[in-house]
Amino acid sequence: MTGGSGADDSSEPEATVSPGSAGLITRYADLARAALGMAEAPVASYAGLWLLLANLAPVASSAHRAQLADVLGVPCDDAAALAAELLAAPHPTVGVALGAWSRVPVPAGLATAPDELPDQAGLDRWAAEHTRGLIERFPLQISPATLLVLATALVLQPRWTTELAKRDGLLVLVGELQALVDTRAAGPVAVAKPLSEDGVDVLSIIAAQEVPSHDVWRAVDEVVARLDGGELRHGEHPGGELIDGHAWTVRETTETFLEWDAPNDFDNLWRSRLPRWRADALSKLTGAPGVTEIAKSLADVAPELGGPTECTQAATAAYDEHGFSAAAVTAFGVALGRPAFVERTVRRVEITFDRPHAVIAIARGGAWEGVPLVNAWVRPDMHVSST
Repeated sequence: MTGGSGADDSSEPEATVSPGSAGLITRYADLARAALGMAEAPVASYAGLWLLLANLAPVASSAHRAQLADVLGVPCDDAAALAAELLAAPHPTVGVALGAWSRVPVPAGLATAPDELPDQAGLDRWAAEHTRGLIERFPLQISPATLLVLATALVLQPRWTTELAKRDGLLVLVGELQALVDTRAAGPVAVAKPLSEDGVDVLSIIAAQEVPSHDVWRAVDEVVARLDGGELRHGEHPGGELIDGHAWTVRETTETFLEWDAPNDFDNLWRSRLPRWRADALSKLTGAPGVTEIAKSLADVAPELGGPTECTQAATAAYDEHGFSAAAVTAFGVALGRPAFVERTVRRVEITFDRPHAVIAIARGGAWEGVPLVNAWVRPDMHVSST
C-alpha cells in the first residue's frame, strides 16, 4: 500500500486558512456550489460533504494529496483532525454521525473502522436513526458489486423561543433580528432571524430579483460574517433615509398602543412576513471538489477499490411557526471494477428435472427442527410456463 495515512504532508501547499472549521466549510460551500451548479438547489448540506471528505483525507495518496488539501483549505491530516473534533463535540441541537462499511480490507487512515456492509434496509435504518427519522432512505443504492460505503449524517431541529404568529397564510416575525444590509455581492438585502435558544441561528435573506443566485449566496456569507463579528444589529439599515426597497415598504401610520409598551413617535417598528416551507432533494455530488481526488487515492492505495464511484446526498429542511428542522445524509460508494477475464477448461454439470420428481419442505430450528412439513410429487402436467 502506498500513500496512506502515513504520507508526508510536507508536500502540501500552505493553504489559505479561515479561522476554524466554520471558515473552511463556508469556503468549501462556495467552491462546491459553483462546481455543481447548485446555487438554486432546494436544500443541501455542504458541511456534511466537507466532513465526509475531511474524514477520508488521510488516505489521500501523494499524487492527489496537495490538490485535496487545496480543496479542503488545510493539509489533509489537519482537515481530518478538525472533522474529528466536530464529530466528538456535543451540541444541544445538532447531531452528527459517521458511518463506514466494507466488503474488502480498506486502507489505513479511515476515521472509523468499517463494519460489514449491511443490506439496503440496514443502511436505511442507519439514515433514519441518525437523522431522527427525517431521512428514511439512504441516498446510495447498493448492489452485490458495492465494495465500500462511507457516509455522514447531520440533523438539527432548533425551536423558536417565541412561536411565530400567522397572518394571511404567512408567518409573522416581530422584533428579534430584522435588518437591511448593504452587501458587496448583491447590494442591499433584507435579513430576518427569529430568536432561538438552541444554539442555531436561522437567517432568511432576500436580495433584489435580478441578482443572480450565486451572488445572493456570497451576500449571505457577508451577512453571516457581520453577525459572527457582532456587527449586525436589529433595525440596522444603510445610511440615509429609510425608504421602500425591493422587498420592503416603509409607511408612516398612527396606531394605538398600551401606554407602558408604547414606542416613541417615529420609531421604526419592524415586521417580516415569511412563508412556511419544506424542501427535499437528492443531489449527485460525484463532481464536487475533492471527490475525484478521494476516488483516485483509494484506487492508488487499494487497487480493488478502483471501480466506479458515486457520491450522493439526501437532504430535507422545513421552516414553520415552531422552528426549523433539517437533515442530510451524504454517502460515498465504491463498486467492483471491471473484472479481468481468463480462459479455463472446466466440466459443467447440469441437472434437469423434466420427469416426475419429489420435493419436500423441512422445518429448521427449535422444536420444529427436522419436521417434514410438505411433500410434493411433481409431474410434467403440473409444470407452469415461465413466460
